[in-house]
Amino acid sequence: MLRHPLFIGFSRLDFLDIVGVTPFDFKTYAQGHHIVRQYDPCEKVCLLLSGLVSIECEDPTRTFRLSEEIDCSAVLNPSRIFGLHTHYTHGCVAKGKVMVAWLDKVAFSHLLATYPAFRINFLNYLSSYIQNVEAAIWDPRKEDAATRFAAFVRHRCLRPIGKKVLHIKMEDLATEIGLTRLRVSHMLAQLKAQGLLTYTRGIISIYAIEHLPL
Repeated sequence: MLRHPLFIGFSRLDFLDIVGVTPFDFKTYAQGHHIVRQYDPCEKVCLLLSGLVSIECEDPTRTFRLSEEIDCSAVLNPSRIFGLHTHYTHGCVAKGKVMVAWLDKVAFSHLLATYPAFRINFLNYLSSYIQNVEAAIWDPRKEDAATRFAAFVRHRCLRPIGKKVLHIKMEDLATEIGLTRLRVSHMLAQLKAQGLLTYTRGIISIYAIEHLPL
């Protein structure tokens, strides 16, 4: 847990002190288990500690669904822990053995109030997320089809690297990025020829989002 983003700067002695007074609920999940489902109430803080997970999100109209693999420590939907809209915006499925630490909001609030380093780490985590969202809103639409497609996927990802899988019909993708279906088809064929993705009917698999055009 010392490698988790929220515990950066803590010594082992600090962490042992925290564990001694904080009711962490450690759980291990097997492959295929739904750790969290989209729209579930965010009643506890979910700290992903180790293992590979698939983060999945479906748009409100159910036109498309995006999934991405994450193999590192993270907080699931930190912006939904407090506030008016406290429901998970993303689902989380174990892709192998996954370890998670759950914290109720009372214990989490105690950590924020008691440990300045924990509070700063959490604020940095939230600030980075908000800044990325704001940057995506004002990102000008590109003319190049591949760049426009890449921006569409990146703006909906939690992480700017790694494998992404987009479930969407060709016609719907064309509408979402403001291109003709024919142009989208040619663009995907070019990216496939470059070894950047594969696609079948309704499914686009991107090997590494960071390799797509900026």
